[in-house]
Amino acid sequence: MKLKLRLLLLLLLIVTTGFGFYLYQRYSFEKRHAFVPEKKHRNEVLRVGIIGDSWATGITIDTIIRDEFKKRGINTEVISFGQPEAKTKQIYDNLYANPGQPYSSSEILHHNLDYCIILAGTSDAEGEMGAKFYAYYCSLIISDLARNNIEPVFVTMPEFGFKEETDSLDILKKVRNEVSSLLIDNGNTRSLDGYRKQANEMLKDTHLKDSTIVVPFNLVCDDYEKHKILYRNTGHLSTVGKQKMGKLIVEYILQKEKVARMKPLNTNIVELGRVKKNKRA
Repeated sequence: MKLKLRLLLLLLLIVTTGFGFYLYQRYSFEKRHAFVPEKKHRNEVLRVGIIGDSWATGITIDTIIRDEFKKRGINTEVISFGQPEAKTKQIYDNLYANPGQPYSSSEILHHNLDYCIILAGTSDAEGEMGAKFYAYYCSLIISDLARNNIEPVFVTMPEFGFKEETDSLDILKKVRNEVSSLLIDNGNTRSLDGYRKQANEMLKDTHLKDSTIVVPFNLVCDDYEKHKILYRNTGHLSTVGKQKMGKLIVEYILQKEKVARMKPLNTNIVELGRVKKNKRA
């Protein structure tokens, strides 16, 4: 009897330890990867990268972004790296994975890009990773792109069939999410607005908003139930939805390009005004 009890306690200890290690691996906040920024040089064409989860996979979004620029007479090179069901933690790690590894997006940091579009969040929300988890890894992705002289284009947490996706999880995943929510202070897992709010606060607190193009997804869709034509299923955009999102992203990038072109002109006007003022004095 004592032997059976000991074996039962040992088994319980092994299961508890294993589950604890799993939770740590899944929800832990890792440190920033070490890197040396590469020297930037001027491109002959606009170079744009795309990273993210399944929203960045395939060639559709690449083509849409490229075509939207072409409509405006701008030639671009677009490279895209997506990993289906990837959380922001995996998306961040993929930037530093060796080129031969599956889903490595290391080329993003070594292709002399002008902009990099970040399409992430649905997998974090569906997996109920928490708003703090989402915001933390978004901050690492955004800041590392900026430090590599790549302008981050951050698309905020997308609207999608959040309730439908979480309700469709199997019982084990539902139990895992419930237990982790109780054990780990990983932010709000019950509302997409919680993720958006946390990300917005992160951008303000870290001052990353000043060096980031923030594309509000609510301008694509603010209510999944009312605009299902924009969706292929509960978790992914349809071609119509991708076209609307792609057009919006390009408009935000071009607005930034316009501002950047005007800055030298404005600076010259100010300097000229100062010279004339000095001459009159």
